[in-house]
Amino acid sequence: MTLTKAPDFLAYDRDGELGVDVLQAAFSGPAFERHAHATFAIGVTMRGLQRFNHRGRRHTSTPGRIIAFNPEDPHDGEAADDSGFAYWMLYPDTGVWERVLEDATGRADPPFFTDTLLDDPAVARIFAATMPALQARATDTAAPRESLAAESRLDLLLLALALRHGRASLPGRPDRDGDAGAVARIREILHAGFDSDIRLDDLARETGRSRFQVNRAFQAATGMPPHRYLTNIRLEQARALLAAGDSPAEVAAAVGFADQSHLSRRFKAAYGVTPGRFQSAYRV
Repeated sequence: MTLTKAPDFLAYDRDGELGVDVLQAAFSGPAFERHAHATFAIGVTMRGLQRFNHRGRRHTSTPGRIIAFNPEDPHDGEAADDSGFAYWMLYPDTGVWERVLEDATGRADPPFFTDTLLDDPAVARIFAATMPALQARATDTAAPRESLAAESRLDLLLLALALRHGRASLPGRPDRDGDAGAVARIREILHAGFDSDIRLDDLARETGRSRFQVNRAFQAATGMPPHRYLTNIRLEQARALLAAGDSPAEVAAAVGFADQSHLSRRFKAAYGVTPGRFQSAYRV
């Protein structure tokens, strides 16, 4: 699935001081191809039917439902019918959640969400009230002296989500014939060499597995085959470099994309915005 046309509406903003990204969007067709984020991705469907594939199942979110993706949770997205859908999405850095939980509970462990769709009208109302305040703060359009309200609502939202719906830690996955070690080694190779041309034969040789076993074990452990995981690493690296002010052409070369056009296509398909629009959010 790819982003085949421009969204009906999309506003993406970054609040670097608070450590959150804010997205407000509406789509009438395919929205995002399969991808994952380094951060949590928490959203609320505001209008229409929002359909996506996640953890081997197809889900449909209706207005007022909360969507919860953990870091590196692969997912896609599209409208479930011709009427389209609209939603808010919040991307809090892991450190933000750790700070909130340590302040409130004395423990800094970020939550893990076992359920993708959460039915909690009270928290959904908090979410709907929080997002416009965060967006206004990120774009510097908030009324003077309104930072306290935005920050307080964000803390309340994250704490409620963690305590009501999050587990303390990631549940373990069964290890098939020692696959955990092979998967860990593949991750190391992909993260260390994301800017180079990595071959499937290289991964097989390094792990003592066949090419088929490499793909099977890695897909089972991460929800993505190695090549898509590598693309995701490159995109996350691109986000960091764009935020630092590097030009899209420089970023494309640095993270391993063929050219700026290739970066732009993959970036927009995954995040719904061009590299330039994303970069401008960090310069507000």
